[in-house]
Amino acid sequence: MKKLKEIFLILLFFIVLLFIITICTFSNPFYCYDEIWNFQSINKMHQNSLIYRDHNVIITPLFFHLGNLMFYLFGANLAVFRIYNVGIYFIKYLVLFFIFRHFKTKKSLAALYTSIWICLDFSNITCGANYNQLATIFCLFGVLLYFSNTKKNSYHFLQGFLIFLTFFTKQTIGIYYAFGIVLFELIHSGFGKNFWKNQLLKLSTFLPCLVVSCIIMSKKGNLIDCINLCFGGIFEFGSNHFSISWNVLKELISISFIIAFSLFCIMHQKVPTTVQKNTKFLLCVSLGNSFNLFPLANPYHINLALLFYYLLFMYLMDQLLISEVFTSKKHKIVSILICTFIFLAHFIKVAHIYYTNQQDLTHFDKTHPFYNVAIASKDSERIQTITAYIKEKQKNGIQVIVLSYEAASFMVPLNLNNHEFDLPFSGNLGYHGIEKTISKISHMKNTEFLIFTNENDCFIQESKEIRNYILNHLQKIDEILEYSIYINQ
Repeated sequence: MKKLKEIFLILLFFIVLLFIITICTFSNPFYCYDEIWNFQSINKMHQNSLIYRDHNVIITPLFFHLGNLMFYLFGANLAVFRIYNVGIYFIKYLVLFFIFRHFKTKKSLAALYTSIWICLDFSNITCGANYNQLATIFCLFGVLLYFSNTKKNSYHFLQGFLIFLTFFTKQTIGIYYAFGIVLFELIHSGFGKNFWKNQLLKLSTFLPCLVVSCIIMSKKGNLIDCINLCFGGIFEFGSNHFSISWNVLKELISISFIIAFSLFCIMHQKVPTTVQKNTKFLLCVSLGNSFNLFPLANPYHINLALLFYYLLFMYLMDQLLISEVFTSKKHKIVSILICTFIFLAHFIKVAHIYYTNQQDLTHFDKTHPFYNVAIASKDSERIQTITAYIKEKQKNGIQVIVLSYEAASFMVPLNLNNHEFDLPFSGNLGYHGIEKTISKISHMKNTEFLIFTNENDCFIQESKEIRNYILNHLQKIDEILEYSIYINQ
């Protein structure tokens, strides 16, 4: 009876968790940012556009292929894409819960730690489905695999496969995760025979998967484009977007504290050997993941870099303090009450945000690709105005390209694919991509280019070189809303 009660409480916990993730996702109003850019890329694939060759994506393709599968099964609209987001975050927290359980932690404490994680992760949920979170899930599966005490050979085979999945979801996170895993094994066992044997075991699953994937892309005709976009623009992206803010410095202080505390625990003789070893593992994975801070050190990437440091700190707190203190039935009740409070706080916060904005929001209808998503009335009017203008110009045989982070807002409803011009960001155009794009613009006739009249309206990743070329070499003919319209002379 006691066991059934525990199972019921855990199921209830995950049902409430799923509900919180869902309302966080669907209460978020329409805003043309990562969510819409990723949706646009998958929507183009759904319309038989070949990723990399027909539109510029700078991330390895697994996330987009899984999203395209979702569209084939349930329909191609933003509501389905948000369900994809719900699934990603639910799986992420499910894996975290089982990692906490493999810390030899009580179910109530594992639920408490997962609830606390939502507080750390809340702002990320509203960013929409994205490859970073999916890649993180594969890394977390790797951590779960380590704590599951899997047999040695099987462990390295499976880690190799998880490294491939991570790499094929986002190439940089896959490289950082592999670095952390190999660093731990190097520190733990040294450059011995076993070390090299273990790396070969990982490669025995990683390389065949990679080779097969490359052959498939080569036959489709997008392998070279994939390599160019995923790796060719990295230095351009870094040189244009590298920055360090005060928020980053504060988080670096937190990271430094966790690293120092971890090293103290590793070297302290009274800390159990198993805890020391596990701390080394989590610290190495965290150090590898730290590279996510660069080159774009915004709040989202800060949280991404901190993820495994949070996990490391929670592990140490659990092993050295909390599990020793939380031993009675009263403590279990306290854990449940804290979880309840956290869930209620999140529900109230989301409800407040939603109802505060409700008066100014409207919804897209069922035939619209942004179906079932709320949007500010003024933004809805802007989309209608710009799309109507583009339709009118199309009737006269004139192509309209919106060189702005908002391009997807207009092109998705019109089912138009302007290739790299729909996401013309620095680092998103491949090797020497800006120069090639400018050259392409210079030869385009019967084409209007819309850019923001006020440079302050531009998104940080938009190419200044492309904007300056249009301002200096093209002719301005008109304005529409916040945009100026240019043509080649």
